[in-house]
Amino acid sequence: MKELEQYIRSHASEFDVMEPLPGHEERFLARLEQAQKPARRPWRIVWGAVAVAASLSALLFVTALRRSDPEAIYLAYMDEVSQLYAECPADAGADWDEALASLTEEANPLFLQLPEEMSRLQKARVLRAHYGSLLEGAKLLAKQ
Repeated sequence: MKELEQYIRSHASEFDVMEPLPGHEERFLARLEQAQKPARRPWRIVWGAVAVAASLSALLFVTALRRSDPEAIYLAYMDEVSQLYAECPADAGADWDEALASLTEEANPLFLQLPEEMSRLQKARVLRAHYGSLLEGAKLLAKQ
């Protein structure tokens, strides 16, 4: 490596004699500008990622529904709702947002209102029925 460095230093004048061809600087700057632009991702990749994320969250929701943990059921439901918000088209407007919020948001979540006397399995059944129907309505709204 030192030999190569020595050779370059001793023959430096030979490397500096050639000037770039006319237009070289403009071509170089154009390439540099093109390389610095952010890469645009094809929509297929973006929508594919959204589809994968939706499938995973649906899988998590179904898994949580099978369990008898009321809080896990509620969290899975909220995950699905947030996914619906994320998939909302940009031109949907405030009306769509309001409709989804009125359908899915709760001031006091149902799982906190259920009586202590109920077993976890009973609570899970009630929550699955309640949040399942709300989620079906929200998905129908999202399709429109």
